[in-house]
Amino acid sequence: MASDYETKPGSVGALRQGLRRIRRNEYLGLVVNAAPSALWLTVFFLIPLGVMFYYSFGERGAFGEVLLGLSNLGLQQYATFFIPEGATIPQAVWYSVAWIVEGVLPAGIELARTDPTPYVKLTVKSVNFAVITTAVAFLIGYPLAYFLARNVSSERQNLLIALVVLPYWASYLVRIYAIKLLLSRNGIVPSLLVGVGLTDSPPKLLFTDFSVQFGLVYIWLPFMVLPIYASIESLDFTLHEAAMDLGADRLDAFFKVTLPLSMPGVIAGSVLVFIPSVGAYVIPNLLGGPNTAMIGNFIAGQFGAAGNWPLGAAASFVLMIIMLGVIALYQRRAGGDLL
Repeated sequence: MASDYETKPGSVGALRQGLRRIRRNEYLGLVVNAAPSALWLTVFFLIPLGVMFYYSFGERGAFGEVLLGLSNLGLQQYATFFIPEGATIPQAVWYSVAWIVEGVLPAGIELARTDPTPYVKLTVKSVNFAVITTAVAFLIGYPLAYFLARNVSSERQNLLIALVVLPYWASYLVRIYAIKLLLSRNGIVPSLLVGVGLTDSPPKLLFTDFSVQFGLVYIWLPFMVLPIYASIESLDFTLHEAAMDLGADRLDAFFKVTLPLSMPGVIAGSVLVFIPSVGAYVIPNLLGGPNTAMIGNFIAGQFGAAGNWPLGAAASFVLMIIMLGVIALYQRRAGGDLL
């Protein structure tokens, strides 16, 4: 009976010969190696993405169903997202630009009587959150990365870098709930502010823009520190010393030599912080209030309680275009790879 399960020598030889032919053929070997990854990417990414893109041109039915008939397909969801009711495309562009400019002008100055759609406002608000998060992460992360690369012995660098990534050993949700404990009315931070005399009573820090911003910076800060550290650590600091020998002080040498040479790490870190921040969902959902929702919360709501999948799909692609634009800018300026 055992002989029934034995492999024939001839079949083994044919299999080995076939494998040799595949290895010798460069293109056939490439196809065979890439096929599993391509299949996985197609089934679990490209097809769902294509379905969502198709849905973004449909309409929501009276009972929440998605209408995808020929008479229902169009750009109405994108028009709803960008164009206020009764406005033309140029007017919608002006309303959006004017609203953004009014935000930086003194109060009372009105450039346009009509505001952009609430969806545009929410998108701009999300981008604003992401930009501030990126800027704060850079201001904190660059000095820390510089200290790790230049002022710490090689024996201690690994330990300190491990401490930077140590929070990621804990669950994402656990860290967010830890922030809630820190910022709650009776938490450590409000109590500390009262203790040092900055306020008479514990301030409300939780469920505000500050708590959302704090959470975004805390969660994504390592993504800024590590690329900058890798960039600074690989620099040739004899160039910094040469600049000082030629008459530059430490500050001039830093801004004219060290900082420009470390910009690839800064740009990579900025992209890695900006992209997850602009599409954040959990952080504003748990740390923010009704006025701190971001575009990620809106998209989740459209696919959930609101039941408007076409509008949610359109908003998803708007967010995706923003992210792809940031990545394209990175590729053009830094010419590198994020992975």
